[in-house]
Amino acid sequence: MKLLVLSILGALGAAGVVARADAPHGTYIRVPASPVARTGTPSHVSSRIIYLNRCVGGCAVFFSNTDDSRTGASSIAEGTRVIPEFAEGDQVWNELVQCVKDTYAPYNVTVTDVRPPSTEAYFENLVGGKGADLRNDLQNAGGVSPFTCGEIPNAITYTFDVYGPDPLSLCWTAAQETAHAFGLDHEYLTKDPMTYLQGELPKRFRDVDSPCGTFSMMPCQCGRTKQNSYRMIVGVLGPTATPVPPTVSISYPVTGKQTQPGFTVRAKATDDVRVEKIEVYIDGTLAGMATMPVQDIFDVATSRELGQGSHQMEVRAYNVQGATESATTSFDQGPPCEPDGCDGTDVCANGICVPGPEAPGGLGALCTGDTECISHQCANGGEELMHCVMACDLGNKASCPEHFDCLDTGGGGGVCWFTGSGCCQTGTGPQGPILLGLGAAALLLRRRRRRP
Repeated sequence: MKLLVLSILGALGAAGVVARADAPHGTYIRVPASPVARTGTPSHVSSRIIYLNRCVGGCAVFFSNTDDSRTGASSIAEGTRVIPEFAEGDQVWNELVQCVKDTYAPYNVTVTDVRPPSTEAYFENLVGGKGADLRNDLQNAGGVSPFTCGEIPNAITYTFDVYGPDPLSLCWTAAQETAHAFGLDHEYLTKDPMTYLQGELPKRFRDVDSPCGTFSMMPCQCGRTKQNSYRMIVGVLGPTATPVPPTVSISYPVTGKQTQPGFTVRAKATDDVRVEKIEVYIDGTLAGMATMPVQDIFDVATSRELGQGSHQMEVRAYNVQGATESATTSFDQGPPCEPDGCDGTDVCANGICVPGPEAPGGLGALCTGDTECISHQCANGGEELMHCVMACDLGNKASCPEHFDCLDTGGGGGVCWFTGSGCCQTGTGPQGPILLGLGAAALLLRRRRRRP
């Protein structure tokens, strides 16, 4: 008996990423809910303007129980304060403004750095100074906002000039603080602006039900068990009338490389919010679809009944706002492969040529997690090192290539496990056993059908 552990790492999750307590970070200050604060609906939001103010000459604010961006009234200021001018120059400022515009592009709101007329309501984000310029207790703050669990009309929020010439970190903070004024809590989700987790810049509001938390997962405020920042902001502002389509590209099949019956289409599709699905059309007919990517990669298995010869393929990607984009390619379908019948570093598995141990992420290559493998499965079979695996048929000797065993995962399934020589010269990985991340599932395996 062998113990095989399959790593199941979430493509959007926080595994392997830390929230640095010593890094500047955004925060919020809970204030009493005023009679005008509301949870908001797209038809009742108080304003559709977010004004980014670089505080040229300094921004004067004063304490008031009710925020009013038009007069400088702030519910979180200590007395009367002046926020110094943003000091990083025009290039950084322009990149910051464009980034915040891009972050809010899916919503029915205007982001501007031109002061609106005093007769209009607007949300204001003051950019400049340090936390201590606003309050004496804001040590190491990257920004701050008032917070009530709902929309705060005319709220003044703050992004402090503590990142240097780093428009993406400034953008992350400005997006988080303005969203706090809509009632959003912190999230434990790397790609979202509401997080404290480093990496994945620029961050965008994601259509993901995420745990809340800052330096660790914590209960959400306001009675929620999880938070979906995209859904919450759409609930306040509504969607844009002209959604931005996703991007999509086809990585397999490869032009000039023959395919085999039952091959898997591999496409990369990305979107600032979420790609809902991809559809694969071969010669104009729907051949399959996928909704669950691994790090933006979607796999769709094709039919073994697809005939040999030339074919046309289209991959359509759809985002959650209904916008779509397509990529096309042509390919030549050949017969099933034979052992030693694949080109280069490919190996023949169940009649299909797939990247083998000598290819990065190929079947049998060394790995430390699922996302390093083309198959999206990295496994520890009790060996010194972990390897990329793929599903196999326990009743079919040819479902694994030469130098691979089909190991039983229980329940009638199996995976191809590399047994050939030269393993330590393939891929990259640790030189000993490793511990896998959250969500790993342990499965008992027994060795089956050792190939000669």
